[in-house]
Amino acid sequence: MTRRLGNLGWLLLVNSVYAAAALFAWPVYLLLVITRRKYRHRFWQRWGLVPKVGARARRVGRPPAQTPRRFWVHAISVGEVEAARTFVPALAATYPDAEIVVSTTTMTGRERAQKLFPGRPVFYFPLDLAPCVLLALARVRPAAVVQVESEWWPNFFLLANLLGVPVLAVNVRLTERSRDRYRIIRPLMAAVFNSAAAIGVQAEVYRERLAGLGAAASRLRVTGQMKHDGVTFADTVSGAEDLAREVGIEKGEQVLVAGSTGPGEEDVLLAAYREVRRAFPRLRLVIVPRRPENFDAAAQAVLAAGCGVVRRSRSVGWQGPKTLPPVILGDTMGELLKWYALADAVFVGRSLVPVGGSNPMEPGALGKALLWGQHMFNFPVESAEMAGAGAARVVADADGLAAVLLDLLTHPGRRRQMGEAARAAIRRMQGATARNIDLVRHALGC
Repeated sequence: MTRRLGNLGWLLLVNSVYAAAALFAWPVYLLLVITRRKYRHRFWQRWGLVPKVGARARRVGRPPAQTPRRFWVHAISVGEVEAARTFVPALAATYPDAEIVVSTTTMTGRERAQKLFPGRPVFYFPLDLAPCVLLALARVRPAAVVQVESEWWPNFFLLANLLGVPVLAVNVRLTERSRDRYRIIRPLMAAVFNSAAAIGVQAEVYRERLAGLGAAASRLRVTGQMKHDGVTFADTVSGAEDLAREVGIEKGEQVLVAGSTGPGEEDVLLAAYREVRRAFPRLRLVIVPRRPENFDAAAQAVLAAGCGVVRRSRSVGWQGPKTLPPVILGDTMGELLKWYALADAVFVGRSLVPVGGSNPMEPGALGKALLWGQHMFNFPVESAEMAGAGAARVVADADGLAAVLLDLLTHPGRRRQMGEAARAAIRRMQGATARNIDLVRHALGC
């Protein structure tokens, strides 16, 4: 009772702040809705007018008392939807008579969810305004809500708790930056965390950070990263050979793929590439920037380094000098796995610059030798496990990258050993989906 009264107090405070902010923010929001499709698309769902999930059951004459248990799974964007790829089917298998609906925050997440979970209702998560949250909960009527890599919206967690709707968070991580921001409002965040029925975190470091912000130990459990369970182990990827032919990679050439790179890494990669080519003139470099807005800048960096460039989106012909085979720029979306399949070694991007690194699991599952920089803090467990197992080499600069590449290209057996070690490390990290299902069963008592 004391906690519920405390939650009511926090709800009054939060909604007072929201109301004051709305007086100034509504013109900006209105402008965004008018000018940006991602804000305009089905905007009524964000205001709580989500589909009435139970309508179909009523139309076929099922009495309300026989309405099946309904789970609401929320995944913020594409990454979280991918993490839910194994969880949603496992939840359906555990509760075969239950209905499962899925929400996302972003348009790209919604599109991905519709592809991964065909036949299941998919809609946008409501704005964290009390009327929107209450309306959405009333229309979905969930037996429980499971948030994947949760957004800690106070109204949603606190109101659901007051209404007796269990909200669980799984696959949770908390960055140092988020932890430091939450410290400013620690009492509120503690109330939000403790309104959750259970929280499954990816690693011990995240459990410690949440506990330091006031989350009760009884609600926290280390369950692992579910994305690992969806990794596909393979030696080839469909379409990779066609891709190689279309961009001019010939048989017998060795390939370094730098995947999901960030701004500023191209100069280091190109310097190392030029050095290694002296010993291995048939080495090809493929750079695949993480974000489309960086494609043009990456192409300019290649040209500024004195190399020719072939852009995947314009595979016929190349820009720049033609005395050497050109650097290849992967400036299309959805082909990263194909690039990885062509690689003799993979550099994991966004790790030479302090943005935290990119996902090493996909190239690792393909059995590739991995290299990355000193900034892999987005994947602390994975990077430590894989580097410790001998699956990856850590480099600091162009000289270090060149030295490691020369060693790996000289000794193919070492590349194979690293690839095997990567796959073994990934297998050891799997199982989070089953542990999160157990977390749900324990929290719901069934």
